[in-house]
Amino acid sequence: MDPLSDLAGAEQFEALLTREELRRARTGETLAVAVVDLDGLRDVNARHGAAAGTEMLRTCAEALRRSVRGVDELARTGPDEFSVLLHATDARRAAAWVERFEDMLDPVTCAVGLADTAEAPTLMDVAAIARRRMEFVQTMRKLRRAREV
Repeated sequence: MDPLSDLAGAEQFEALLTREELRRARTGETLAVAVVDLDGLRDVNARHGAAAGTEMLRTCAEALRRSVRGVDELARTGPDEFSVLLHATDARRAAAWVERFEDMLDPVTCAVGLADTAEAPTLMDVAAIARRRMEFVQTMRKLRRAREV
Protein backbone atom coordinates (compact mmCIF):
# COMPACT_ATOMS: atom_id res chain seq x y z
CA MET A 1 0.00 0.00 0.00
CA ASP A 2 1.09 3.54 -0.70
CA PRO A 3 1.40 5.22 2.71
CA LEU A 4 0.32 8.69 1.53
CA SER A 5 -2.82 7.71 -0.37
CA ASP A 6 -3.59 4.38 1.34
CA LEU A 7 -4.07 2.86 -2.12
CA ALA A 8 -2.29 0.06 -3.92
CA GLY A 9 0.98 0.98 -5.62
CA ALA A 10 2.16 0.69 -9.21
CA GLU A 11 3.44 -2.89 -8.90
CA GLN A 12 0.17 -4.05 -7.38
CA PHE A 13 -1.77 -2.35 -10.17
CA GLU A 14 0.29 -4.12 -12.83
CA ALA A 15 -0.28 -7.45 -11.06
CA LEU A 16 -4.00 -6.66 -10.91
CA LEU A 17 -4.09 -5.98 -14.66
CA THR A 18 -2.45 -9.34 -15.30
CA ARG A 19 -4.99 -11.17 -13.08
CA GLU A 20 -7.93 -9.29 -14.58
CA GLU A 21 -6.72 -10.07 -18.09
CA LEU A 22 -7.07 -13.78 -17.32
CA ARG A 23 -10.57 -13.24 -15.91
CA ARG A 24 -11.56 -11.07 -18.87
CA ALA A 25 -10.46 -13.83 -21.26
CA ARG A 26 -13.04 -16.11 -19.60
CA THR A 27 -15.88 -13.60 -19.15
CA GLY A 28 -15.46 -11.18 -22.07
CA GLU A 29 -16.14 -8.27 -19.71
CA THR A 30 -15.44 -4.79 -21.06
CA LEU A 31 -13.11 -2.84 -18.79
CA ALA A 32 -11.76 0.69 -18.92
CA VAL A 33 -8.57 2.14 -17.52
CA ALA A 34 -8.19 5.76 -16.47
CA VAL A 35 -4.85 7.40 -15.75
CA VAL A 36 -5.16 10.54 -13.62
CA ASP A 37 -2.33 13.05 -13.18
CA LEU A 38 -2.76 15.85 -10.65
CA ASP A 39 -2.09 19.36 -11.92
CA GLY A 40 0.45 21.41 -10.01
CA LEU A 41 1.53 19.02 -7.27
CA ARG A 42 5.18 19.98 -7.71
CA ASP A 43 4.29 23.68 -7.39
CA VAL A 44 2.18 23.03 -4.30
CA ASN A 45 5.10 21.21 -2.68
CA ALA A 46 7.53 24.00 -3.60
CA ARG A 47 5.31 26.91 -2.57
CA HIS A 48 3.41 25.50 0.41
CA GLY A 49 5.49 22.57 1.61
CA ALA A 50 5.27 18.80 1.58
CA ALA A 51 2.32 18.73 3.99
CA ALA A 52 0.19 20.67 1.49
CA GLY A 53 1.28 18.32 -1.31
CA THR A 54 0.39 15.32 0.83
CA GLU A 55 -3.03 16.80 1.50
CA MET A 56 -3.53 17.30 -2.24
CA LEU A 57 -2.69 13.62 -2.86
CA ARG A 58 -5.04 12.51 -0.11
CA THR A 59 -7.82 14.72 -1.47
CA CYS A 60 -7.44 13.06 -4.87
CA ALA A 61 -7.35 9.56 -3.38
CA GLU A 62 -10.51 10.26 -1.39
CA ALA A 63 -12.31 11.69 -4.44
CA LEU A 64 -11.33 8.57 -6.37
CA ARG A 65 -12.67 6.31 -3.61
CA ARG A 66 -15.98 8.18 -3.51
CA SER A 67 -16.35 8.18 -7.30
CA VAL A 68 -15.90 4.46 -8.01
CA ARG A 69 -17.96 1.38 -7.29
CA GLY A 70 -16.82 -1.34 -4.91
CA VAL A 71 -15.74 -3.59 -7.81
CA ASP A 72 -13.42 -0.99 -9.34
CA GLU A 73 -9.70 -0.85 -8.50
CA LEU A 74 -7.54 2.14 -7.57
CA ALA A 75 -3.78 2.64 -7.29
CA ARG A 76 -1.24 5.40 -6.94
CA THR A 77 1.04 4.66 -9.86
CA GLY A 78 3.37 7.66 -9.77
CA PRO A 79 4.31 10.65 -7.62
CA ASP A 80 1.25 12.59 -8.83
CA GLU A 81 -0.46 9.85 -10.83
CA PHE A 82 -3.31 7.46 -10.09
CA SER A 83 -4.72 4.60 -12.16
CA VAL A 84 -8.25 3.25 -12.07
CA LEU A 85 -9.62 -0.03 -13.43
CA LEU A 86 -13.34 0.34 -14.12
CA HIS A 87 -15.21 -2.96 -14.43
CA ALA A 88 -18.08 -3.44 -16.89
CA THR A 89 -17.30 -0.02 -18.33
CA ASP A 90 -16.79 1.14 -21.89
CA ALA A 91 -15.32 4.46 -23.05
CA ARG A 92 -18.70 6.26 -22.90
CA ARG A 93 -19.37 5.21 -19.31
CA ALA A 94 -15.77 5.96 -18.36
CA ALA A 95 -16.14 9.51 -19.71
CA ALA A 96 -19.23 9.98 -17.51
CA TRP A 97 -17.22 8.70 -14.54
CA VAL A 98 -14.48 11.27 -15.27
CA GLU A 99 -17.04 14.09 -15.07
CA ARG A 100 -18.30 12.86 -11.68
CA PHE A 101 -14.75 12.41 -10.39
CA GLU A 102 -13.61 15.87 -11.52
CA ASP A 103 -16.64 17.43 -9.81
CA MET A 104 -15.67 15.68 -6.56
CA LEU A 105 -12.03 16.74 -6.93
CA ASP A 106 -12.83 20.44 -7.45
CA PRO A 107 -11.00 22.83 -6.88
CA VAL A 108 -8.01 20.53 -7.53
CA THR A 109 -7.61 19.79 -11.24
CA CYS A 110 -6.10 16.90 -13.16
CA ALA A 111 -5.41 15.49 -16.59
CA VAL A 112 -7.18 12.20 -17.35
CA GLY A 113 -6.61 9.67 -20.09
CA LEU A 114 -9.10 6.88 -20.81
CA ALA A 115 -9.14 3.70 -22.86
CA ASP A 116 -11.22 0.53 -22.87
CA THR A 117 -10.74 -3.08 -23.88
CA ALA A 118 -12.35 -2.52 -27.28
CA GLU A 119 -9.23 -0.53 -28.22
CA ALA A 120 -6.42 -2.97 -27.44
CA PRO A 121 -5.79 -6.70 -27.07
CA THR A 122 -4.58 -6.60 -23.44
CA LEU A 123 -5.23 -4.56 -20.33
CA MET A 124 -1.57 -3.54 -20.23
CA ASP A 125 -2.04 -2.10 -23.72
CA VAL A 126 -5.26 -0.39 -22.62
CA ALA A 127 -3.40 1.19 -19.68
CA ALA A 128 -0.62 2.35 -22.02
CA ILE A 129 -3.16 4.01 -24.33
CA ALA A 130 -4.81 5.72 -21.35
CA ARG A 131 -1.41 7.01 -20.17
CA ARG A 132 -0.57 8.38 -23.63
CA ARG A 133 -3.93 10.13 -23.77
CA MET A 134 -3.33 11.68 -20.34
CA GLU A 135 0.09 12.87 -21.53
CA PHE A 136 -1.56 14.32 -24.64
CA VAL A 137 -3.98 16.29 -22.46
CA GLN A 138 -1.03 17.64 -20.47
CA THR A 139 0.85 18.62 -23.63
CA MET A 140 -2.17 20.42 -25.06
CA ARG A 141 -2.62 22.37 -21.82
CA LYS A 142 1.04 23.41 -21.85
CA LEU A 143 0.75 24.58 -25.47
CA ARG A 144 -2.40 26.52 -24.67
CA ARG A 145 -0.73 28.23 -21.69
CA ALA A 146 2.33 29.06 -23.81
CA ARG A 147 0.12 30.74 -26.41
CA GLU A 148 -1.60 32.80 -23.71
CA VAL A 149 1.70 34.30 -22.55
